Amino acid sequence: MTDIEKLLAMEEIRQLKARYFRCIDTKNWDGFKSVFAPDARFDISDDVPGCILVGREKIGQAVSVPLAECVSVHHGHCPEIEVTSETTASGIWAMEDMLRWAAESTYPNRTLHGYGHYVETYEKIDRQWHIKSMKLERLRVDVGEPA
Repeated sequence: MTDIEKLLAMEEIRQLKARYFRCIDTKNWDGFKSVFAPDARFDISDDVPGCILVGREKIGQAVSVPLAECVSVHHGHCPEIEVTSETTASGIWAMEDMLRWAAESTYPNRTLHGYGHYVETYEKIDRQWHIKSMKLERLRVDVGEPA
């Protein structure tokens, strides 16, 4: 790949991740699922011990249920993206998320403010980049309990 092709791939991956954040916060679950490869793997074992989700449908379902009654804001910062071939790449994103559940929500927390990193791989399928694997590595989580 030329340097220009690598830069273009990196920008397309940045746009992919921006779509991930926008779709999760606007509750656009079809758009959210579309950022993942069909056989994607999402490791959220820092939040739910032992939980590794496989497949875009399972990822979409597992994320949408707890966030249905929640206002969320997800931010990704300072991406470190390495294009490893014409169809593969890896990346690490610093992240911060703020989640707030309504008082009538059945979710066990009222607020969650998290910090950490997304460690990811990407695959280009049919000329479009997708998240192939993602691990959320938490550095800190501040949780507010129900009143």
